[in-house]
Amino acid sequence: MTVPQRRRTEGTPRLRKGERRRQLLAHAKQLFVSLGYHATTTEKIAKAAGVSEPVLYRHFDSKKALFLEVLGEIRAATLERWKSETAQLTDPLARLHAISELYLGTTREHALEFGVMHRALLETDDDEVLAILRGFYLESEELLANVIAEGQQSGVFRRPLDPRVGAWELIRTALGYTLTLPLSIPIYQEPDYLARAIECMLHSLIKTDV
Repeated sequence: MTVPQRRRTEGTPRLRKGERRRQLLAHAKQLFVSLGYHATTTEKIAKAAGVSEPVLYRHFDSKKALFLEVLGEIRAATLERWKSETAQLTDPLARLHAISELYLGTTREHALEFGVMHRALLETDDDEVLAILRGFYLESEELLANVIAEGQQSGVFRRPLDPRVGAWELIRTALGYTLTLPLSIPIYQEPDYLARAIECMLHSLIKTDV
């Protein structure tokens, strides 16, 4: 048995294709957040994953292809989580409250994923990357605006309000929160801050007599 063969036999078992892709994506996320898209190279991703660059290229044609898949996964998983976890709620106010809670709450639980998106938003001018980011926010707008429109029809939310404007005010508030979260703002550490923030956000939508 040759030395390379012995190393493969005695070392860590080779991962299956799907497992290797997930491993590469996980390490890529970490580097994209800490270094940014431009400073992250396929060499650094491969090294972090403990493989050679040729192995990485068996799974992804380029760094950009890897990055687009990272963004696509984050976009799909985030929106699916919001939809599935609020699907059973029929009251528009309860549903919008739940989505807002998920949006703000998951920025802590999924800080890495949101970090990738926010850094890409600030640093990248690539059309394909921007298209994925634009798609995420437009789908968020559609989801939120539909819930607001349902609330207007049921008399919970103010009718003169443009649902799209209401949706974007929620998105912008959540975006500001997630961007400043790493600063460890004292009020963010208060246990009831998120509940108070959501109440403040939704107050502008609700009819005064509700």
